Amino acid sequence: MEKLEIAAESDAELNMKNKPAINKIINLPLLINVLSKKQLQFEFLDRGVLTLLKNWLEPLPDGSLPHINVRTGVLEILTELRIDLEDYGRREQLKNSGLGKVIMFLSRSDEETAGNRKLAKDLIDKWSRPIFNKSTRFEDSMKYNEDDRVLCRRPMVKKKIDKVVILDSRDDDVDEFTRQRNSGESSSNQHASRPEASPMDFNVRPQSKIDPVEIRARSKLAEHDQCRLKINKKLQQLKASKKKKASSIKA
Repeated sequence: MEKLEIAAESDAELNMKNKPAINKIINLPLLINVLSKKQLQFEFLDRGVLTLLKNWLEPLPDGSLPHINVRTGVLEILTELRIDLEDYGRREQLKNSGLGKVIMFLSRSDEETAGNRKLAKDLIDKWSRPIFNKSTRFEDSMKYNEDDRVLCRRPMVKKKIDKVVILDSRDDDVDEFTRQRNSGESSSNQHASRPEASPMDFNVRPQSKIDPVEIRARSKLAEHDQCRLKINKKLQQLKASKKKKASSIKA
């Protein structure tokens, strides 16, 4: 067992160094020879052989699959390996090993051969039946399928639509809406209140924003402007009278 574990670890290290991973393919005959002894399978299970097989079967660090001979050999070993999944300890052992995830991956991988995909699917079906209490009898499977079909069926019932009933229901809806609206208006009228002026009592007199100095200055400017306007008008009148006199003299 230790030698087989070292082979899997060595291949992972070689793969990370971009070197050929050949240790598992070299030790594959030893793996098949050891695990084919059915009288020792229970002992191997107790020593964690499922985790070992997962390490042999899972993809390498760069994502590539192990050699096809390794994958086929491990899948065939698992097919012949007797795992009592009705025992709680064995089920937990299989779950904790992570082997089921690798088998599921291979059953769906496009890079796997058709033969190995079938072996992987058969293993999944074999392991899932005792876990989920699935029957292997054809009659039972047909019965379950028929029950599922019956549960999925729905009777087709056509309901007659009465136009009078629809109109009445619409009228009822309108009446209900009118009642709600009237009740809302009455309630709003009942709760309406007259606005009241807020008290304006001050303990400190607010400062005035009017500057008397600025007001005086503005008034003086206004007086000066008026004087200028009057002077300009008088000058314009004098100029106009002079022009008239000059024109009369020339004539």
